Amino acid sequence: MKPLSIPALVLITVVGAGLGAQMMETLATRGHSLPIAGWLTTLVELVLCAVLLAYGLPMRRYLAESEERRLHPSLTRRRHQIDLPTAYRTVLLARACAYTGAVVGGLFSGQALFLTITGTGDPLSGILPTAAAALAGLALGVLGVVVERWGTLPPEDGEQGAEGAGAGS
Repeated sequence: MKPLSIPALVLITVVGAGLGAQMMETLATRGHSLPIAGWLTTLVELVLCAVLLAYGLPMRRYLAESEERRLHPSLTRRRHQIDLPTAYRTVLLARACAYTGAVVGGLFSGQALFLTITGTGDPLSGILPTAAAALAGLALGVLGVVVERWGTLPPEDGEQGAEGAGAGS
């Protein structure tokens, strides 16, 4: 599986910010009330960050222990265990969180920027919760990229990789 493309995620975030600002502009010019993100949105995004971190840390520990055992072979029992389906699901969750964080962070960033520039929103009840939701969304995206990178396996050594490729043919 190819790793996440950082430029694609940045593009998604920028397009989401433009879409969020344009949506607020359209609603404001038509006289509709503006949607404001509440604190619950920020809380949900932070809970998603915590869940992703809770699944990602055991995978990181296992791979770090595997690297340590590769450098210093040992017959002692492993301290950290993770099975392949769980690791794969964790990487998929990380990818989904990265994309979700890019979209949501972009949308709420655009909305917060619109509210700040136009002076439409109340700073405490409008701009602050929307900006907090934007930051939590961006944090979710960054954490998704980090945990996805934790799940990459180290490349095989040159000799072992050549032998493994020849054996499968």
